[in-house]
Amino acid sequence: MRVLVVDDAKREAWDAFVAGHPKATPFHRWAWMDAIRRAYGFAPTPLAAWRDGQVAGVLPLVRMRLPGLRGWLVSLPYCDCCGPLAEDAATRQALVDQALEQTRRQGAAGLELRQSRPEAGECAKVLIRMALPQGAQQLMASFRSKLRSQINKPKRDGLTAATGGMELLSVFYRVFSRNMRDLGSPVHSLDWFKAVLRGFEDLARVTVVAMSDGTPAAAAIWMVQGRTAFEPWASSLREHNRANPNMLLYWSMLSQAAAAGAEEFDMGRCTPGVGTHRFKLQWGGRELGLAWERFAPSGRRWPPAAKRSPGVSRRALAVCWSRLPLAVANTLGPALRRYISL
Repeated sequence: MRVLVVDDAKREAWDAFVAGHPKATPFHRWAWMDAIRRAYGFAPTPLAAWRDGQVAGVLPLVRMRLPGLRGWLVSLPYCDCCGPLAEDAATRQALVDQALEQTRRQGAAGLELRQSRPEAGECAKVLIRMALPQGAQQLMASFRSKLRSQINKPKRDGLTAATGGMELLSVFYRVFSRNMRDLGSPVHSLDWFKAVLRGFEDLARVTVVAMSDGTPAAAAIWMVQGRTAFEPWASSLREHNRANPNMLLYWSMLSQAAAAGAEEFDMGRCTPGVGTHRFKLQWGGRELGLAWERFAPSGRRWPPAAKRSPGVSRRALAVCWSRLPLAVANTLGPALRRYISL
C-alpha cells in the first residue's frame, strides 16, 4: 500500500471511493476541496491510499494560514466532520502518518482532524442526526402532536417553501448574510456558496421559506451523500420568528430527504444546552460527539477542547459586528471568514 498526494486526474477514482463508503460525508468529496481553492485560494493536499491499483482510503487536507504565519493542515475547513476515510484501521493510520509528514514538510504548526464519535460525552460541540422513515407521511406521523401543529401553523398562515438550486442562491444569501451579521459573525462570500453549488451540482439544494407577501424569512443549503442528507447552513430572520419559518424550513428539508429515500438527516453542529441545540433535538435526533483531534508535527496529540463559554472580548466583538451596516458587514466579512476554519 502507498499513500500519495494526488491531483485532479484522480478525482473520479477519489469520488468513486467516497460514494461507496458508508461513513462518507459530502465534505469528503473532491468538490469541497475544489470549492475552497476556487473561492478562497487555499491549495488542498489530497492524500489517497492505494492498494492493488485501487483507492483504499482518502484524507483531504487544506493548509489554513494567515499571511506570514505557519497555519494548520485541517481536514477540512468550513465543515464539521471530515477525517480520514479508509477501508480498515491500518489504512487509516497510514493516512494519518502521511498527514503528519505533510505537516512537517509544509512547515505547518499542526494537524487537525475533524471526526465524530457515537457518544457526545464532554464534547464542546455536538452533531444532531436523526433517522428518517420511508416517506414524508411516515415522517409526519412519527412526530408528537405538538410538533405537527408547529409544522402546520406557518403553512396555515400562508408561508411557502421552495427548493431549487443556483436560481435561489441570491435569496438564500440575503437571509443568511443578514442573520450572520445579527449574530455578530463574519459571513462567507457569495462566491463560496456559488463554488459549492457548482461543484456538487444536483447533490446540493437550496430551500427558501417566504412569508405570505413573498418576503424571504428563512433559508438553507443542504446536500446528499449516500443515504444521508446534510444541512451545513440554515438561517432565519428574527423579525419573522413568531411566524415559525424555521419549522417549515426544516420540515421541507426533512420531508424531501425522506421522500427521496434518505435514511438519516444531519442537522449540523451546535453547542449543548443552547436554543439551537434544543430546536434540533425536538425533531427526534440523537447527539454525536465532535472529536476534533489536534496533533503537533511530532505526532503528539493535544488535549481536546473543553466546554467553555465565549470570553468577554469575543462577546464584545460580536456585539460590535452585529451593529455594522449590512453592506459593510458583507464587504468585510468574507475577507475575515476566509481565515476562520469553523
